[in-house]
Amino acid sequence: MYVITFANPKGGSGKTTSAMLLAEQIAISGGRVSILDLDPNANILAWAEGRQAEGREVPFVVHARPQAEETVELIDSLVDSTDYLIIDLEGSKDQIVTFALSRTDLCVIPLDGSPMEARQAAAAVRLVQTTSNMIRTPIAFTLLFTRTNAAFQTTDERDVRAEMELNAIPILPVRLAKRAPYTRIFRDGVLLAELTELVAAEHAGKTASVTDKALKQVSSAIGNARDYAQAVVHALTEEGAE
Repeated sequence: MYVITFANPKGGSGKTTSAMLLAEQIAISGGRVSILDLDPNANILAWAEGRQAEGREVPFVVHARPQAEETVELIDSLVDSTDYLIIDLEGSKDQIVTFALSRTDLCVIPLDGSPMEARQAAAAVRLVQTTSNMIRTPIAFTLLFTRTNAAFQTTDERDVRAEMELNAIPILPVRLAKRAPYTRIFRDGVLLAELTELVAAEHAGKTASVTDKALKQVSSAIGNARDYAQAVVHALTEEGAE
């Protein structure tokens, strides 16, 4: 079982959305996926419970936040039923975060490319490194640029990238752009894969150009999510090979 955690002490970094997109893409490819929602906001858990209450499918198992001392036991208990465990961490340096990191194969640290988020991402890197030293086992990590402009890199993002590369901080080669379809996942309780049919129905009777534009946005979001998930799995398997 691969354990992938998402960490950033700042809210709004795209952490929960990144975790959800990865879970869906791996599930679509046939992997057995579980999510452990340790974020106090419990947005993923609420999303799953909302779908279940309406009789809609949830393609992965979502586990609620346990007591801190039960975290490692819960993670270890999933080994036989799960191929990929995705953990949405809370932002604080709580004991439960350290417990989850101690079982992590890859920690993904989302940031939007602004200098302020770069500082928060650096704090997350330090937390991973501190936990690694504590358990005397290396914990792989990578930065993920999220909520970026799909068309170009901003000056801030280029500067942050250059600084991270100068300090030999790994960066995932795929960016997650800021896209309207991603915001609908939690707002409407949907899967990304459901949006093509949903958007087509919403645009029934509208002009072909308007419909095509809306569907292209969904297609681009799905392609971006797929490329991102493949990059994460590649980073995992590369780390395992080492």
